Amino acid sequence: MPLVGLILAAGRGSRFKSEIPKPVHPLLGKPMVYYPYRALKEGLDPLKVGVIVGYKHHFVRDVFRGYPDVEFFFQENPKGGTADAVLKSFSFLERYGEGFVAIINGDSPLVLPETLRAGFEKLKNQKLDGLIFTTVLENPTGYGRIARDERGRVKAIVEEKDATDGEKKIKEVNGGVYIFRIKPLLEALREVKPSPVSGELYLTEVVKIFYQRGLKIDTFQTDKEELLGVNDRVQFSEAEKILLRRKIGGLQREGVTVRLPETVYIEWDVKVGKDSEIEPHAVLKGDTTIGENCIIGTGVVLENCKISDRVRILPYSYLSDCDVKEGATVGPFARVRDNSLIGEEVEIGNFVEVKKSSIGPRAKAKHLTYIGDAQIGENTNIGAGTVFANYNGVKKYETKVGKNVFIGSNSLIIAPRTLKDWSFIAGGSVVNVDIPEGALAIGRAKLKILENKNPLLKRRDDEK
Repeated sequence: MPLVGLILAAGRGSRFKSEIPKPVHPLLGKPMVYYPYRALKEGLDPLKVGVIVGYKHHFVRDVFRGYPDVEFFFQENPKGGTADAVLKSFSFLERYGEGFVAIINGDSPLVLPETLRAGFEKLKNQKLDGLIFTTVLENPTGYGRIARDERGRVKAIVEEKDATDGEKKIKEVNGGVYIFRIKPLLEALREVKPSPVSGELYLTEVVKIFYQRGLKIDTFQTDKEELLGVNDRVQFSEAEKILLRRKIGGLQREGVTVRLPETVYIEWDVKVGKDSEIEPHAVLKGDTTIGENCIIGTGVVLENCKISDRVRILPYSYLSDCDVKEGATVGPFARVRDNSLIGEEVEIGNFVEVKKSSIGPRAKAKHLTYIGDAQIGENTNIGAGTVFANYNGVKKYETKVGKNVFIGSNSLIIAPRTLKDWSFIAGGSVVNVDIPEGALAIGRAKLKILENKNPLLKRRDDEK
């Protein structure tokens, strides 16, 4: 039988105190609503996933732009309740009327795919009409309780405000995740009445209707961590901690060493090869891939970087949108950005910035250098204090440096320039013309020495 998913993501989340919908706030670099979608896709492989949108719905739509399996349904009144939200997808569900629907909230980022899979297996094996994912809490205050009859069958989900003293002692609580047979669900939804207190239509009322009709509904208990919702920024932070722990644990099990993992931040899409080591306080973000046998030093920030095997990124370096090839060393205190390419076995040292440049294999720039809009050939050496002046106040220009070029310390290369293979720039030179192959370029002002003209001599004489 077919199975589809449904994500409820129409609410604003007033306790979140944000001008954008709560489900799109990022956790480990991914919108919160991505995680229930991932759980559905990896756990149940649904034919389609419906997403209920409402408040500033274009934000949620943008998350799933280009997802061919996602359909959107608009809830005019996000305060209409969870049953009202599901009703907005009525025509969608009717298409798959002989199948099943898994329903999950857009602010439930911790549900695991394997939990959904195991729950669905129970539903099929026991020929259930519905399944509620629950957990057991020592302090269930604020949660809907799972009420059962004398035979142990689920008969209702009782909200705290409606619970009797006996029902308040029930510790099994509703996690807000469900799988239903679609046909009886649609029939039951027609009978749900508005709450006399809030006027909302609650999906939990479907459980009572199922029981009254003699339909089979049961629970699937899971770890309380998975069913934690995100209602405010404090719970948002707790959810991110849990996701981060899962992410780091997964890398560790794949052969990655993470030193003091409680200090490290690694976003969801980051990939790290085996035998690589991540030191404390590193931050790995975006579409970053790290190869095998790499060292990512203390305080390093990597964002949208491709790091090949055997690379060392030394402490407190910041790399973004760049490609670092095998065996290269970057840092400490280096900055590489804007689609730069660091070639094989290149050495980029302390306080060197590389912007929108290509550094050829085995080239070196080890100290206090700015390389902007340049192409550097292999085996070239760039001395300390060198600056590639790429901007004239109006436009940026490119410099091309050939192979085996030596650029002495404190040189200034004024773009656009070409320094051909085996050229040699003497330290302190200002280069404002192209340099031929094999040439020696010296461009520095003549040094004048004026005997006994030091203006501080008077102070020396006074101290005698």
